[in-house]
Amino acid sequence: MKTMLLSMIGSLIFITGTAQESSSGKIYYEETSKLEIKLDGESSQFAGMLPKERKSRKILYFSPESSLYQLNNEQREEETVSTEAEGATVMVKMIQPDDKFYTDLESKKTIEQRDFMSRIFLIENSIDASGWKITGNQKTILGYPCQEAVQKKDSIVTVAWFAPSLPVTSGPGKYLGLPGIVLAVDVDHGKRTIIATAIEPGPVGKDLLAKPKGGKKVTPEEYDQIVEEKRKEMEQQYSGSGGGGVVIKITQ
Repeated sequence: MKTMLLSMIGSLIFITGTAQESSSGKIYYEETSKLEIKLDGESSQFAGMLPKERKSRKILYFSPESSLYQLNNEQREEETVSTEAEGATVMVKMIQPDDKFYTDLESKKTIEQRDFMSRIFLIENSIDASGWKITGNQKTILGYPCQEAVQKKDSIVTVAWFAPSLPVTSGPGKYLGLPGIVLAVDVDHGKRTIIATAIEPGPVGKDLLAKPKGGKKVTPEEYDQIVEEKRKEMEQQYSGSGGGGVVIKITQ
């Protein structure tokens, strides 16, 4: 009886230790965003030469108290895409902005640092977990059993897969609020996808979970207004120049 009791206690200690370890660590993701590029006038002949998507490698640091999602340090440089056809060369530079998404899981607040037109903004908001519906569908990602959740907002369908065995209500950017870390996301039938490529459980230093501080503090509504005003300004600039305009839209 004593031997059996000791064995059971040892098993309980092992299980508890594993659960604690899986509540902190880092996860690597790959994001793929479809590019909607519109060319006007003579420039329209180059439409087929332009890239159709953009890939980004990002990383999520997480703990029971907070998480930080940002660009992987290995991908800070500009990406240049060059294509040639019919005697013409088209070069497109895609700069990866140093955006960050911080989540305070205790206060249920988020701070998003956005780099827009060389200006840095800090967008403060509350965690919005409304609208998620767990479907009961299951699959395994990187060895972790995951469950499916679906959200519909403004006619856009978002599908997320979360891992209950990683008991932190976080995920890549704004895709969070579920009972487990989100490991995969599909937005609007593939217009944007996010998939975890590696998971490293373990302690995370406080320096890696620091809140973003640099930038002008704005509300989500104020930031959307700034972006919309700049978009209209650029459209007027191109339409008034008499030449071909280029509009590139990246699904977020």
